[in-house]
Amino acid sequence: MNRRESEFVSRVNALIEESELLHWIVRESELQREACARLENKVAEILEEKYHAVQKQDEDYANCLLGCECAARAVLAELHMWLLIKEEHPDDAWAELVNAESLVLGAIRSHRGFSHLAPLMERLELIERVIFPQQAFVSAGLTVLKQICSICGEEYGDCEHLAGMPYMGRFCSIVAGDLEPNHVAIVGRPADKRCRVTHYETEEGVRNRMTLKIEGPRSEDWTPDGGLRTRAIIMVADKTHSLSPNDSPRLQKSSEP
Repeated sequence: MNRRESEFVSRVNALIEESELLHWIVRESELQREACARLENKVAEILEEKYHAVQKQDEDYANCLLGCECAARAVLAELHMWLLIKEEHPDDAWAELVNAESLVLGAIRSHRGFSHLAPLMERLELIERVIFPQQAFVSAGLTVLKQICSICGEEYGDCEHLAGMPYMGRFCSIVAGDLEPNHVAIVGRPADKRCRVTHYETEEGVRNRMTLKIEGPRSEDWTPDGGLRTRAIIMVADKTHSLSPNDSPRLQKSSEP
């Protein structure tokens, strides 16, 4: 990494450290929103810098920038979480917390320079236990007949790429095809903590499991001895943190964070 690249990473780290001072529920919301805007702009800069690193085939720097992207997005997600809690949107806040946890793990995996983020993961897990009620997680059982590597497009297992590992600024993932769903189960350790029971029916109506608020009428055929009827998120499309050599940096900057 040359001097210019080191200075770029240092500026990213400085903004992250500055933004982390606002990771408390009592911080002024407007200051948190301003920090979110700065982080979103910085993510756009990181994506453009990563694009050029990929063009130069500098894998170490591209993976380092992937870590910067994940770290910045993780800080942004936690800020969004606190704002959503204060705005009384706890279900959306939960999704941002889980997103932040995933992004911190991504940063740690992306490059050796991010191993120091382990305490941040512990902090997020503590927030999960203290701020939010215990969740009932679900897992969908699927038969996957086709698995494609997101890096090379070959059948996963026939190539040298490993899911979850970084390659030229991108994480390898398995693109599943020809899915055959067969069951949904309540689990203690889900693959995705966004997949959870969100509502259940009572005599009073449909109750939000997070807030306990009644949000709608119960089913007409509901009976007290008819078993517990629930609503759940059983599958969520993954957000990826990658940049193809063929992607335009300006197109990336206009995409959803």
